[in-house]
Amino acid sequence: MILRRVIEHVKRQHWTAVFLDFIIVVLGVFIGIQVSNWNQFSSDRRAETEYLRQLQNDLRNIQVEVGAQIEFEQFHANLASHVLSLIRNDRSNTRALKINMGLSQLAVRRTLRTQSPTFLNLQGSGNLEIISDPQLRAAIISYFYSTSRLEAALDKNNAFFVDQSFVGFVTSKSIPPRTWDSALMNMQSPPGIISSAFLTEARSGPLYAAGGESLAAPPGAAIWEEIIPRLAWRGLIATSNESMVESLRTATEELQTKLARRLEGRSKEQ
Repeated sequence: MILRRVIEHVKRQHWTAVFLDFIIVVLGVFIGIQVSNWNQFSSDRRAETEYLRQLQNDLRNIQVEVGAQIEFEQFHANLASHVLSLIRNDRSNTRALKINMGLSQLAVRRTLRTQSPTFLNLQGSGNLEIISDPQLRAAIISYFYSTSRLEAALDKNNAFFVDQSFVGFVTSKSIPPRTWDSALMNMQSPPGIISSAFLTEARSGPLYAAGGESLAAPPGAAIWEEIIPRLAWRGLIATSNESMVESLRTATEELQTKLARRLEGRSKEQ
């Protein structure tokens, strides 16, 4: 319709009308582009807000996982010291059994995984730029890069010092597994321990009650010269792992604070 009117004005040489028609067309295109840009901007900001909320939820889940890892490492660091005390000071007729239980539990290690489905989504889809604050975006990327490096360090510690060195030694000495007994050990149950009727019945059989006579040796026996250094290493790795995961807890709290501030600011803008 506008084009037909412009042609008519040109034929009649109504240049003022042609100019006005041109202005109307240009303004219409400009306004259309601006409206489209504004709609895209609003859509991106809504998407950003939703992503940030999802990241907040992921970080809350990560904090739960991190807390469980810290509890696990602290328990095993304390258990290593407790077993050393049993070796040197316990004179009861259950001494060997308690040492055996402690060594069995110290052979257990925990794998930390802190993946964020939201971050993986943003990264995989190439949508990280939707987080409009460059400093916050950099902080998020740095956080998840650091967590992947920390998990790799924990895996390396556990693979060498726990699986290879400690568990390898325990099995080489034919030290059998023992079911944990909190009352006998005078300690709480290990964090994350899973109990079931089947597990209780299976581990109450003779398979888990045989062997381990070498652990009845007196405190000055040669076997303890081999066990005690490995206990020390096991305790050291637990404290080292705990320290690394504690730093992750701090980093997670800091990122949570940044996300909360950004969402608060976004709420005020709306």
